[in-house]
Amino acid sequence: MLLGVNIGPNLTYAGSLATLLWRRIVGDHGTEVELGEFSRLGLLTVPLALVATVLALWAGLRTVGT
Repeated sequence: MLLGVNIGPNLTYAGSLATLLWRRIVGDHGTEVELGEFSRLGLLTVPLALVATVLALWAGLRTVGT
């Protein structure tokens, strides 16, 4: 679930309603984000966010236990 929640909206231009609304608001403010730029940023940030999140979950389970 963690992978799907991050990959869909962050790697695809129309991956979530939040992304579509963000694009609309950015456009209303006179800034356009190209598909290539959006995809490059997603390719950089999604893996880092996933690794950080998985490590935080692992650390929390090790600390608190189940």
